[in-house]
Amino acid sequence: MPDDRIRIALVVQNGMKDHLIDIANAHKKILLANYVISTSGTAKYLRKRTGLSVDETMPSGKDGGDIKIANMVVDGDVDILIFLVDPMKVFSHSVAAEALMRECNVANIPLATNAATAHIILTSLGDKL
Repeated sequence: MPDDRIRIALVVQNGMKDHLIDIANAHKKILLANYVISTSGTAKYLRKRTGLSVDETMPSGKDGGDIKIANMVVDGDVDILIFLVDPMKVFSHSVAAEALMRECNVANIPLATNAATAHIILTSLGDKL
C-alpha cells in the first residue's frame, strides 16, 4: 500500500469511459500525486487516452474486479471510489457493482457515480497537494 498518498479507485462501466477521460485530464495533477487503483480495462483506456498509469490494477468488473475493490474498501485500502455508472444499462455483473457501492456506503468512503460528483471530490483534494 502507498505511503501517505490518498488511495483513489477508478471504475467505469462501458459507455462512461469518455467521462473518465475528461475527469482524468481535468485532475491529472491530483491523480499523479496520489495512489490510483483501477480495473484492467479502465487502466488500459486511461493510459491510452491520457498517458496516466495506475498504481494497482484489478481484473475487469466482469472477471471479479468490482468484488476485489469492494474487499479493499472493507480492508480500509481505498479512500475514494469514482465509479462512473451507466444509468441506462444493466450489466451482467451489476450485483458485484452494487456490492462495491454498498461497501463504500457502509465504510463511509466518498463515492462518485457520475462525473459531476467526481469533479467535486477530486477538486476538494487540490488543497491537500
